[in-house]
Amino acid sequence: MGEQEVGHEEFLAPGRDRAQARAVRRGLQEMAEGGAGEVLQEMARDILSGRIGLREALRVGPYATALTERVRAAHAEWEKMPAADRERHVAEARRFLAAEGDAGEAGPRTL
Repeated sequence: MGEQEVGHEEFLAPGRDRAQARAVRRGLQEMAEGGAGEVLQEMARDILSGRIGLREALRVGPYATALTERVRAAHAEWEKMPAADRERHVAEARRFLAAEGDAGEAGPRTL
């Protein structure tokens, strides 16, 4: 990407702990690499660079539309997934967040 990025602290919010903030930042980094299409890539780059805040980005028409489409597609895939697979994914997500939380307790860490 080449430009300076905001840290995960930027994504702390009421109800979101450090592990979740790091996960949000990691997801944005993946989108910034282009895996989610051009519009979401631009949005992620704008957020990570600090040019726009996460909440503000969600109010930008093209960003909101692209994100809504992406969430709908993911939800449709989730609904088609067998219950056992969904449970496995939920368990993996919980383990990931627990590990991120444990890593955060050890001190500052750059992702």
